This record gives sequence, C-alpha cells and structure tokens, in this order.
Amino acid sequence: MFTVTKTPILSQVTQLYRKRNLWQYLNIIFNRKDQHRWKKFGPDRTCAEWILRNGGAVKLTCCPEFLNDYNLIPPEGEKITLTAVDATDSSIMHYGFDHFVGCTQLDKIILNKCNYVYDDALKELQPIGGQLKILQVTGCHNISDAGLLHLTAMKSLQYLNLGALSGVKDIQGVGAQLKAALPNCNVTAA
Repeated sequence: MFTVTKTPILSQVTQLYRKRNLWQYLNIIFNRKDQHRWKKFGPDRTCAEWILRNGGAVKLTCCPEFLNDYNLIPPEGEKITLTAVDATDSSIMHYGFDHFVGCTQLDKIILNKCNYVYDDALKELQPIGGQLKILQVTGCHNISDAGLLHLTAMKSLQYLNLGALSGVKDIQGVGAQLKAALPNCNVTAA
C-alpha cells in the first residue's frame, strides 16, 4: 500500500486553492441581485450599488463625474438615473449582469481588466442591447471569440472597442463579423 505524504508545496497549493474558492464565493455573493432592494429602490440604484460594491465606478445624471465611492451615492430617498458604468479592475461577474436590466438611460459600459467576466456576461448584455451606444471590452482575458459574437445582437451600438483579449484567437475575424452584423457601429478590434 502506498502512502501519500504532504509536501510543503502541496500544502501551499491546497491553501491557495481554498483561498481562491473563498474569494470566488464572496464575489458571487457580492454580485447577486437583491430582488427586495431592486423592487424597493429600482434598477438604477441597485445597479449603481452593485458596480460600486465591486470596485467599479458609475456616472449618474445628477453628477458630472464618475463616482467610485459607494458613500457618495445620493441618499436612498432621491431617485437616481444611471448613464454609464466603468468596471475597470472590478470584481463584477456574470451573476450580477441582470442588474443592468431596467436601467433605461445606461448607454456606456467599460469592461476593462475584469478578471471575472466570461463569455456568459456578454450574453447577459443582450436585454439592454437596444439602448447601449458605447461598449469597451479590453483586457478581459476570459472572453473568447464565441463570447464576442454575442455582441452581434447589440444593434444600437455606435462604438465598440475590443483589445488585449488573450482568450480571443482571431480578433480580426471576429471584428469583421461584428462590423458586418453592426453596420452602424464603429468597431475597433486590436
């Protein structure tokens, strides 16, 4: 009979794996939509809170600049309207993308260096595809060619910036397909 002894390296790998699972679990919790809060305060506030809670920034009609501090959101009694999202370096995941549904004035989303954004997230953008005008997907290494093709349903897009996507094997080919499917959109694929 063989016995397996734990080496220091194996022990370290096990601990790292557990830490990653813990962080991923916490990220999933921070990304889930709170239906009660959504019904009480509306989609714009709950979406803005979601983005800020996960390290992104939001632009509201009442504020000329992007807000990146959760405490700077207007009080709960005030109605807010979300117009843009900058999720650079945030921990947003596809589990939270249903927050975008119902945000009727949201016309710009920046997904830059979003390590937890996978192909499913881009598919989740389709319900707001009729209003979104500007979309940037850069430095998101878990996006593939197939994920980008979900964007062909985004018929209102005017600007689409794609770049530094290591999971995309044929960025030029995907860019050409997107240009053909979105003739009114300026597609930049590098």
